[in-house]
Amino acid sequence: MRPSFRRLLPASVVLGATALVFGQPPAAPSIPEIKTSRVDEIARQLTARPVFFTPPFSDRVFWDARAREKSVVLLLANADRLAAEPIPELDAPLFAEYSRTGVRKSYELPFSERTHRLNVFLFAEGLSASGRYLSVIERELAAILDEPTWAAPAHVQGQSDWTRCRQVIDLAAAARAWSVATTDFLLGDRLAPATRARIRAEVRDRVLMPYAKRAREGGHAEHLFRWMTGLSNWNAVCNAGVCGAALLLCETPVERAWFAAAFETLTGRFLDGYAGDGYCHEGIGYWVYGFGHYAMAAEAIRLSTSGAIDLSMQNEKVRRIGRFGADWEIIGGMYPPFGDSKMERPPPAWLDAFCTRRYGAAAGVAEDRSPDGLSYYRHGLGAHLFVTAFDLASSRSVGSASPAPPPPPRSWYPEGGALVARSTEPGRGLAVAFKGGDNGQSHRHHDLGSYVVLCDGEPLLIDPGRDTYVRDTFSEKRFTSGLMNSFGHPVPRVAGRLQRDGAEARAVTVRTVFTDDIDVWEIDLTSAYDVPELEQLTRTFTFSRANGGRLEIRDRVTFRTPQIFGSALILSPDQRHETMDTGNCRVHGKTTHVNVSWTAIADGRTEAATVKEEPVFGIIPEEGPKALRIGIDLATPAREATLTVVITPRLRE
Repeated sequence: MRPSFRRLLPASVVLGATALVFGQPPAAPSIPEIKTSRVDEIARQLTARPVFFTPPFSDRVFWDARAREKSVVLLLANADRLAAEPIPELDAPLFAEYSRTGVRKSYELPFSERTHRLNVFLFAEGLSASGRYLSVIERELAAILDEPTWAAPAHVQGQSDWTRCRQVIDLAAAARAWSVATTDFLLGDRLAPATRARIRAEVRDRVLMPYAKRAREGGHAEHLFRWMTGLSNWNAVCNAGVCGAALLLCETPVERAWFAAAFETLTGRFLDGYAGDGYCHEGIGYWVYGFGHYAMAAEAIRLSTSGAIDLSMQNEKVRRIGRFGADWEIIGGMYPPFGDSKMERPPPAWLDAFCTRRYGAAAGVAEDRSPDGLSYYRHGLGAHLFVTAFDLASSRSVGSASPAPPPPPRSWYPEGGALVARSTEPGRGLAVAFKGGDNGQSHRHHDLGSYVVLCDGEPLLIDPGRDTYVRDTFSEKRFTSGLMNSFGHPVPRVAGRLQRDGAEARAVTVRTVFTDDIDVWEIDLTSAYDVPELEQLTRTFTFSRANGGRLEIRDRVTFRTPQIFGSALILSPDQRHETMDTGNCRVHGKTTHVNVSWTAIADGRTEAATVKEEPVFGIIPEEGPKALRIGIDLATPAREATLTVVITPRLRE
């Protein structure tokens, strides 16, 4: 008889240093109560047996139809190639390496490859119904189930002994739980009975039981469970993995209802992490990761309740969050790389299809990313098998998505503090993005007042975005990186100082003007700098759409005593640029260029600014420069100054 999840076994003791969950407050709020009345209500709405995004592989009508849509020949060839290769090795010294060196890849690469292989084998079997991959799947599952922990070394608070991390629930463990549960559901009794029993025992002991125990204890969510009440992507990803696994493996409606209610209750804090206008402070990549998992778990609950509970459509804020992936695009699949983001990171096809269907928010992503036609979500911590099933359930064949509609002239996030402004002719002329907000968000950089400029769809003036992920990236050394402190961003340097950390450092909107022809956003950046002599600093972005676009960035500063002041342009490290004359330069891309001019007025007098080029190094200096900073500074200290930068496209010549 299967043990009831209402009778919880004690969690194992996990030792380690104090947790540093980047972006979370030191004192986490209390875990909210999972109310019995809500559990009972959900239990009455649940189906008698578990359901999933797709039917199991035994439903050949469904799976044969999908096989006709996909490149099964390529998939089977990939599966055959991988089957001939050994399972990537994981061992205790490799796990412990992170605690010594802070390098993540040594363990995470083979760790990730294991679930990628399982993903390929699983869907090769499901789409071919050949039986030829069953023994391989059993072998791969056994290796994963034998792992002493499913957590990543970077997430266990410095613990180097993986045998003491068995019940750590992190991003990786939650995904592995849902992935092996997906394998069990799809294959059903084609797996050996012993394998199915072990899947249930391992998921229960590693994930479901410690999760339920900690949630029922309540109180402040400390250390390894801080994500339970966190605002970041961790909340959604971990809660989704637990809920998804439980909905597939728990047989009684009451058991499944408890985990569904826990997901609904605990992810309220995740939604609180978004601005009311739907803005994602963590950037587009973490919107995909965090909201993507929230959407999948919400869809699993909707299907499990025959549509009675639809969390992805519960209110207007969630719908705004769902439209973020389309609205935040600058143009042509380019997204603002603010914080730990990258410029070229459009939403994957599986999430775009869902958001198009639910929110009417197409980002224009038409094709799968993998050559064999399957949407492999190859996260750095492993493939997510449930994503492949989620995508296949939409019956979206390659090339089937409709082109995205023309973008609006702007996407404005007054609560989040961000603006995207586009030209009247999409893909031609200038398109820009500006950042305000504060310096206290998860995955933050010190980048208040940052901006990016695209010309003819090509990024020319940049924010360098995400740095390399190593231990120091999420430690007290984070802001020694030029990519993450304000040195590597196109923002002011005030009295020789960079921006400070914390939510108190914020960009306050002073005024906005939005018309068909012009967008103006003025922000006060005074609080971003710990400079006692500073009285006020404002930055005004003025974007004109006529003649291919014109961007003006005007900084006005006043001090109590004369101080030095300057700003910067940020380029890629090897980007071609040339000085035209005093106060002018030309910045080149692959196919186009922009002209940049600047003027400085100090204490009422126009003066020539000094220009200095410096490399920008990231958290690992040995990796070489990550960007080029062109500093534009007053020649002499001043009490009052105005520094104006104007950017125009090539087609204005």
